[in-house]
Amino acid sequence: MLSIIIRSTDVAELEILRPEQHAKWIEVLQSSFQYDFYHLPQYQALAEERGEGGAHLFLYKEGRYFVAIPLLVRPIDTIPCHAQTGKGWWDATSVYGYAGPIASHPDVPESVLHNFRSALSRTLQERQIVAVFSRLHPLIPQQGLLAGLGELVSAGQTVSIDLTLPVDVQRAQYRNNHKRDINMLRRLNLSCTHDDKVAFIDDFIEIYYETMRRAGASNAYFFEHLYFERLVTTLESTMHLFVCLLDNRVICGGLFALCDGIVQYHLGGTRNEFIELSPMKLLLDGVRLWANERQACVFHLGGGVGAQEDALFHFKAGFTDRRHEFTIWRWVLLPDVYDQLCEEKIRCSRQLGLDSVGNGFFPAYRCRECSQTKVAVSE
Repeated sequence: MLSIIIRSTDVAELEILRPEQHAKWIEVLQSSFQYDFYHLPQYQALAEERGEGGAHLFLYKEGRYFVAIPLLVRPIDTIPCHAQTGKGWWDATSVYGYAGPIASHPDVPESVLHNFRSALSRTLQERQIVAVFSRLHPLIPQQGLLAGLGELVSAGQTVSIDLTLPVDVQRAQYRNNHKRDINMLRRLNLSCTHDDKVAFIDDFIEIYYETMRRAGASNAYFFEHLYFERLVTTLESTMHLFVCLLDNRVICGGLFALCDGIVQYHLGGTRNEFIELSPMKLLLDGVRLWANERQACVFHLGGGVGAQEDALFHFKAGFTDRRHEFTIWRWVLLPDVYDQLCEEKIRCSRQLGLDSVGNGFFPAYRCRECSQTKVAVSE
């Protein structure tokens, strides 16, 4: 059914690319004023392989300007309670991480943006896409591109290190206990290693799973073993594995992406028995130095779990005082259909003796469910 959507007649002003059109997709990215690895067709294709939706790049061109946005298009009838009523309807979401739209210039004329928004709206509605959700990129100005399309919701803050500053000035911004702990870790003969041969990938995956279990992370964060392997092989020149070694044993590690001047802290973890040492401080400092050598502009550490100002956010904030707003985009294109699906979700949940646990989840008809007893206890 997805292929029907892809091949149907497009609105004249809008072109839709698929990951297989790799060269053209990459050409669009490299012609933009700023993009990140989340926008790469390889990364989008990995999400599609995992069943997160069909990867599409919606591209609008007008004169020397363009605006493009990658989205994963998903059928709604795969949701159990919408198996019948969801037939023929779709929605769209973004990949894990920070994606959102890109553009040819930092300042696109308002007339071009108006035409882009109109073309995108028509195209998505013609394809019976009910709603769109996307996480936006904290370092790329995107909100103005989407103004008037749904709602933009501030979800918290993220942290980044300005790599255009002198290296010693960057380190001077570290919190005192971070600097003290890094010095102590070096005295203990810990080393930060760029594993360019990916020899320690199995150790890293084991540590990552251990970290997610310790954090009580949801199933969505437990990526399959094959996914990690595909991530480092498909994004070979972009994704980099770093580990900290103590007596030749990997005690923490992280996957970091370098793309268009941006270094992203993508996934990471520390062995339980070495939590008190906090070796991740040394790891991030080592990645910072490596990024400087490659003349990257910024090292984005991200935010807390679910964009909250939690212990993880506090840890990252110890490296710099630079903050960025993290925004999510929510857009209902077909309100009547959306409301019907939400009402059906509620009815279905009640028939099963369950409660929908939305907490602002979007789209609401995809929110998870739990038993009423558990809800009452948690309240």
